Amino acid sequence: MAKVIVVKVGKTDFTFNVNNKEFNNFVDKSSGPKKVLPAYQFLADVVENSQHAKLKGLLVDEENQPKAKLVMSVLEQVEEIFNKELPEVVKVQTSSVTSSKEMDTSNS
Repeated sequence: MAKVIVVKVGKTDFTFNVNNKEFNNFVDKSSGPKKVLPAYQFLADVVENSQHAKLKGLLVDEENQPKAKLVMSVLEQVEEIFNKELPEVVKVQTSSVTSSKEMDTSNS
């Protein structure tokens, strides 16, 4: 089931329909050295069809190259909202317990 996410870019509200499959595909594609093009392609794929041309007009330059800063800013907003309901993951630091016997011999 897709999650509907609305992000304002400039003066326009864009609607993105994101589901786990599309998001997972994006993460897989962006795990290499290239980040901007997969991000742009993801946003273009999940934006409402009627808004695709307008989004492209904002996110790419006259040479049809994505504007990295803007693309990544929009992506950050979409990701934040999409992942909002996930549980927090925190690393719990473990400590090694040294027995008192070992402490006594090391202090001698």
